[in-house]
Amino acid sequence: MEDYPQQKGALVTVVAVEESHVVVADADSVRYRARAILSRASIEAEPLKPGDVLIVNHVNPVDGLTVVERLTTMGHRDGSQYELFDYQLASKSEPA
Repeated sequence: MEDYPQQKGALVTVVAVEESHVVVADADSVRYRARAILSRASIEAEPLKPGDVLIVNHVNPVDGLTVVERLTTMGHRDGSQYELFDYQLASKSEPA
């Protein structure tokens, strides 16, 4: 497992959505590829899409799990929560 966004309240932006992964970028433009699933609390949430901004709600470094929530265009939480895990550093040169 590579390093990943570990600070509660940190913002990440969805850069790309792949078949089984998403690519997110942190505030320093470091890109990570991670598996993403809907949190049990958000069964009816829409899938993630490029441009979505997520806020880190909880980090479990033991499991390498990050719980994030989508923000609206006004910066408010929309209630859609996702679990990101199996992080790997992603190259900036990879297609987005």
